[in-house]
Amino acid sequence: MFSLQDSLDSARERADVPDVAAALRKDGATSFAGSFETPFRIASITKSFTATLVAEAGLLDERRRALLSHTAGLRPETAEPLPEACRGLWSYSNAGYWEAAAAFDDYSAALRERVLEPLGLVSTGFEAPPGAALGHLPSGAVSDTAYPVARRPSGGLWSTVGDLVTYGLAHCRRWPELHEPVVPALGAEYALGWWVRDGVLDHEGSVDGSQSLLLVVPEQELVLAVLTNSWRGSACIRHVVDDLAVLQPGCNPVAGVDGAYALDGFEAKIADGRVVERERDPISGEQIERSYPFSTDATLMSWRTDLPREGVARIGWVALPRVP
Repeated sequence: MFSLQDSLDSARERADVPDVAAALRKDGATSFAGSFETPFRIASITKSFTATLVAEAGLLDERRRALLSHTAGLRPETAEPLPEACRGLWSYSNAGYWEAAAAFDDYSAALRERVLEPLGLVSTGFEAPPGAALGHLPSGAVSDTAYPVARRPSGGLWSTVGDLVTYGLAHCRRWPELHEPVVPALGAEYALGWWVRDGVLDHEGSVDGSQSLLLVVPEQELVLAVLTNSWRGSACIRHVVDDLAVLQPGCNPVAGVDGAYALDGFEAKIADGRVVERERDPISGEQIERSYPFSTDATLMSWRTDLPREGVARIGWVALPRVP
């Protein structure tokens, strides 16, 4: 029998994560595990909140749909267009969410008034609350609570697993327009602030030594939230997701096209069936390196890779041109 606490304890030990929390809403009841009352930074899960705000404000026009689905052709961190080799491809862009949120004079206040307060999300907000679980970086440094206001629409929220279950349950019942797939990518589809695959909505987050996941199955009113305060948290999250068996893990890793790929300081290399990513965290400035098997069907979308056209690889969700 699945035990959320047992799964989380095992996953935390295997991944060596300082702190972690999980909550699972299933069959009308919610179970909690770990530091479930502690606020964590939820990073890019914030993107679904931004999409929800845009929908609530009645602003889902063609341009904002492109921005919220990462199909506007923007680079990850600037409003500059993608390199010629990558144009026309789905490619993850924080900058697109900043533009989408520019419709609001005060994005933070609008999100609070239109989404957080109506849903009763009292532990969710942009200001770091007392007792928050601060992120742990590869150097051993612990992150501080600073976060640029301009970046908030793409990843600035703090929350608890309890609030995320409440939010996920609301998405089981509302905003179907945000769940409709817009574009295929990495063997799945992307909607507006959500990955969509086999009736499951999910989104991960990673920034400043925190990694997170929110997963929703609307037809079953099932919601899973897992929050960690470590740059290694993705491994912990994967163990819990695999134990729950909502998303089936991929089969054997697929042989990739060996080579180096890069864009705007994000570098990746495919060699011997593995991917090695190197990037600088946008908040701490610390260099982050990740290594994982090359796979087109990994359980977590952050571990998936595809090669959408010759000379381009999508790694870390970004379309990267091949470099010498």
